Amino acid sequence: MFLCLTGAIINEYVEILQRLGLQDASELEGLLKLFSSGYHTVFTLKTKKIRTVEKDPDDDKFIEYATALDARHIITGDKALRDIEDYMRIKVLTPKEFLLLQGSGGRI
Repeated sequence: MFLCLTGAIINEYVEILQRLGLQDASELEGLLKLFSSGYHTVFTLKTKKIRTVEKDPDDDKFIEYATALDARHIITGDKALRDIEDYMRIKVLTPKEFLLLQGSGGRI
C-alpha cells in the first residue's frame, strides 16, 4: 500500500488543513516532511487530463493521478469524489470504508 502524491495534491492537503484550523508552521512542516520522506510514497508529475468530477473539476487531479499510478483506491471524505464511486476499477472510498475493506481481507 502506497500514498500517491503530487505537488498539487500536497498543496490541497495543506490548504484543507489550514481551513480546518492547522496554522502552526511546525506542524505543517512536519506533515510535509512525512510526505517527502518517501516511505511508502509514490510521486508523479505527468498525467493524462481526465474530466469526470462534474461537481468539483479541481478534484479531477485525484482521478488523473490515481489512473497514472495504477491505484486501486482513492480514500477521501470529499463528497464530489465519493459520488464517482468507481472509475476504471479505481474504487473511491471513505477512510472508514477503506479500513473496513482492509479488515475484511480486501473484499469489497
